[in-house]
Amino acid sequence: MTGDTHLRAELYLRGDTYGTFDAQQQVLNRVKRLEANGVFSESMVAGEWQRIRTMAEDKRSEAIQTYEEFTDWAARNHHSLEPAFERRNRSYVGMEQVDDVVVFPVVSLAIYDSDDLEGVFPCSDEERTYTVGDALEAFERGDEDWLAQFDALSVDRTDPLLEPGVDATI
Repeated sequence: MTGDTHLRAELYLRGDTYGTFDAQQQVLNRVKRLEANGVFSESMVAGEWQRIRTMAEDKRSEAIQTYEEFTDWAARNHHSLEPAFERRNRSYVGMEQVDDVVVFPVVSLAIYDSDDLEGVFPCSDEERTYTVGDALEAFERGDEDWLAQFDALSVDRTDPLLEPGVDATI
């Protein structure tokens, strides 16, 4: 891949999981190395998101907007965000209330070119799952055509919806 890239990597890390810190840091360091090597013009951890408790009441509307943007990209590509992103109903003992919740994966990666969302990982189609590792391996080996298998979605923004979070220590 050339140094003329305009690709932006947004890395999302689940902060409410145990035993995943080292694996998350390895992914973060790989993304930062790709940026240092000119594969990405910019990379960031776009916030540490937690499990969304309810779609209707969650105070972090940016997380919901990001999830909906990812869902729109997946639909355009005839892909699913599941099983990595899990959307389900949650009920409460002794109550009739049922909430729609989303559980985010431990690590997810979105690739943008200006205001186009080029890819969301992990995602899956009927044949396979495309992991964050698959995407990073393609960038690391310089496979310029790998992302071309996905259709971009115009999102009309060039900054992450979530606040930038963690800095990498390489």
